[in-house]
Amino acid sequence: MNLRIYHWLSVVLLSFSATAVPKVTQHDAIPVLLRRCVICHGQDAREGGLDLRTKGAMLKGKAFVSGKPNESAMIKRIVSRQCPPDKNISMAGIERMAPRELQTLRDWIAAGAPEIIQALKPIAINPEAREHWAFQPPKRPAIPQIAKRQSQIQNPIDAFLLRKVVANKLEYSPEASKLTLLRRVTFDLTGLPPTPAEMGAFEKDTSLTAFEKVVERLLASPAYGVRWGRHWLDLAGYSDSEGKRNADMIRDHAWKYRDYVINAFNADKPYNDFLMEQIAGDELVDYSNPDAIDANVIEKLVATGFLRMAPDGTSANPVNRVEDRIEVIGDELQILAGGVMGLTMKCARCHDHKYDPISQRDYYSFAAIFKAAYDEYNWLTPQPFSNQWAGSTRRHLEVMLPNERKAMETRNAKLDTEIKQLEEQRKAEKDKKKKTELKKKTDELKAKKNEQPLIRALWDRGESSPTYVNLRGNLGSPGPLVQPALPQVFSSKPFQPARATGKNKTGNRLALARWLTQPDHPLTARVWVNRVWKHHFGRGIVSSLDNFGKLGTPPTHPELLDWLAVELVEHKWSSKHLHRLICTSTAYRQSSLNPQLSTHKPSYSRMPMRRLDAEELHDGLLAITGRLNRRLGGKPDDVQVREGGYVTGKPGEGGWRRSIYIRQRRKHMMTMLETFDLPAMNPNCVTRINSTVVQQPLFLLHDKVVHDLSRKLAAEIQKEAKGIEPVIRLAYRKIVNRPPSKEELARTIGAMEELEREFTGAKQTGQHNKALAAVCHALFNSAAFLYID
Repeated sequence: MNLRIYHWLSVVLLSFSATAVPKVTQHDAIPVLLRRCVICHGQDAREGGLDLRTKGAMLKGKAFVSGKPNESAMIKRIVSRQCPPDKNISMAGIERMAPRELQTLRDWIAAGAPEIIQALKPIAINPEAREHWAFQPPKRPAIPQIAKRQSQIQNPIDAFLLRKVVANKLEYSPEASKLTLLRRVTFDLTGLPPTPAEMGAFEKDTSLTAFEKVVERLLASPAYGVRWGRHWLDLAGYSDSEGKRNADMIRDHAWKYRDYVINAFNADKPYNDFLMEQIAGDELVDYSNPDAIDANVIEKLVATGFLRMAPDGTSANPVNRVEDRIEVIGDELQILAGGVMGLTMKCARCHDHKYDPISQRDYYSFAAIFKAAYDEYNWLTPQPFSNQWAGSTRRHLEVMLPNERKAMETRNAKLDTEIKQLEEQRKAEKDKKKKTELKKKTDELKAKKNEQPLIRALWDRGESSPTYVNLRGNLGSPGPLVQPALPQVFSSKPFQPARATGKNKTGNRLALARWLTQPDHPLTARVWVNRVWKHHFGRGIVSSLDNFGKLGTPPTHPELLDWLAVELVEHKWSSKHLHRLICTSTAYRQSSLNPQLSTHKPSYSRMPMRRLDAEELHDGLLAITGRLNRRLGGKPDDVQVREGGYVTGKPGEGGWRRSIYIRQRRKHMMTMLETFDLPAMNPNCVTRINSTVVQQPLFLLHDKVVHDLSRKLAAEIQKEAKGIEPVIRLAYRKIVNRPPSKEELARTIGAMEELEREFTGAKQTGQHNKALAAVCHALFNSAAFLYID
């Protein structure tokens, strides 16, 4: 049955009979004024004291004479090109009115500026559409009882998986070796390799709970938040730059959101609170009084950076048109709907969704929930703007802790003294060159003084422009006027804003966040546990992570998905609880080898092998070679662009920090990370694709940094071990996290001896170190290092 929704506009005319329907109403004229005029005559800016958002405001400001367009001041100023002034064209999206738009205004005024009230027919939802599995609340299913398999069941996950494994006449693979398991779980939970000391401790621990203790240690490590925060930042589309334009302007304060995410994972912040804060953190706190700002207020505001991560080039003209702003809003809605709800709502932007019960009206009603913060007709630019039309002074809220304010005042007093001294020196200096240098230093200090501890946040402004459906997605073809609402397939009740904390807030996003985090919400918990599962097993129970709709991939184990979703909610939305269950299951502990298995089906009768992702490779190389600076948080480290376009991070005194702390620019991505498939966030990354291309082995083979790290590691190994066999054994433990096999040991000893003879023949000094460095380099290029078994 075709489940496409058909809906049409039903109009009740309060002032007109059915035989006198006006051809042009305020619903034709107001969208024109919103697009062309309210930038100067609207919510914040009211040039000449004139507000053009409603008929009443226009009459109050004498903008038009009813029935007489040619005598109307508004029409006269548009025709004479006084509005907008030539100097303002292309600034902050200001453009001249098109002839057909002007004609719409003339016709409306000539008809007496008629107004109607639209009464929209309820959206008809086919009952069968609501029966789709993902639109039903998850319920805890009974745990399967698998005969003669109790010894293989560590927790209910194994019961659900084994039922299908046995039905397919397969068996679980044997448990992986201790060191294989340790390497797997350490990379999975922290993104780093285990150290030789951790390997030794685990090998010595013969208790039945040895592995469980490892899992707990890793979950308590700060590196856990870095690793799993990175997964969320992919979903959010995190970037330290705006994108959209060649300039790729830097987002100086986005890193605070990155730190919020990492801290949230380390603290095991309940997932429902995590979502609530990111969607509506500004409506959870009152930040109107700067003196009452505390750490909780700042955390909640920083969290809303989730809705500020999409590419946004609207800080510059001419890419600050209404169409450009709508693209930013559309990207943010896609990130939220796909990443959190598992819905492809973007398909309904231009027409009713062809497969899922989401209408075009649903899309624009959903967008209206965000309108008081994201208003294309009252836009706030993401970067400071030099001209008065951009509203840059409206973009920043002063929110800092009292101790931060005091520290800033102390700093500024010190800077004032230094600036005064430099200005006096410059005044007395006669040498022009030195005078110029002194001026440069003075300007730098003045700029530093003007720095403010800003937050990249989204906040509700208490009111918004009306929302019209854009027919066929065309901004110039306004359809029915809609109000904030949830998709009708989930709720046909009128949308009720929540009571926000503080004044001048609509409470719309807070109502959405509370709806999304209801314990029985059909999508929220399912989508999150599916994503967590994917990062452990390489594939989600629903492989289409952002599409739980009709065209999405059906779940391979629907009862397991529901059991995990309910388990998450009933354990206070704890993500760490999910990790404990998954990582301690027999399924997770399996070897990757199973000759019975068809390699094409996710049967869970072996653990899939996977390649290190870009960050694991980068961070692992640094950790193994002792060049990893483990400092957490703060401003990102800058990148440097070398000859030939090679981009790398700038090391500090303690080496390089983890890749998440290196500036994530859309334009200048680190060469190593880009080579190994670090995604460009346009607008986000739902799931990473690991490619296998020739550039990858060539990079590791020839990259100078990798060679330098190999030499550094060789020197360290020689300090810890003596003799060719001990150093080779230690190199294997450090790099591939296991001892070499007999064959590997014999071959590597032979290769190293041959290299030493070669270097001796060439009369090169330090032959032993160079030979060992070559061995280390070869191991870094090996599948044993690059793949997790």
